Parts: sequence; structure tokens; C-alpha cells
Amino acid sequence: MAYEELITPKEVRALLKVSNKTLWSWYKKGLIRAVRLLSGKLRYYKSDIEKILRGGEVGGRQGGSVQA
Repeated sequence: MAYEELITPKEVRALLKVSNKTLWSWYKKGLIRAVRLLSGKLRYYKSDIEKILRGGEVGGRQGGSVQA
């Protein structure tokens, strides 16, 4: 079984240069995938973030055009 690497919201915000509010909005709209750990903390799929950075599709939309 292959596992996807997860990263923290802080790491995502730094990579994408977005605010916490924007990141949360993208998550709530289904534009970016995340998983909630048993501890209650939210983690994002690193592969999705890399797709956004490359301008690929995430959540059915172009990564470069994902907006809050």
C-alpha cells in the first residue's frame, strides 16, 4: 500500500504564499484535499500542493487559478 505524504497548514501556506483564511476556504470548497488526524489536526496532501505549484488540476480546477 502506498502512502501519500502529508504536510501541515503552516507548510502549505508558506509554499503557496496564502493566508490561513484562503487555505481554509479552498479546503471547504473542495479545491484542495486534506485529512483530519486522530489528534484533530488537519494535514494536506503534499502531492496536491505540488500540482498547484506546477499549475496542474486539483479538485477539478486549474491549480494556478484556485482563488478564495
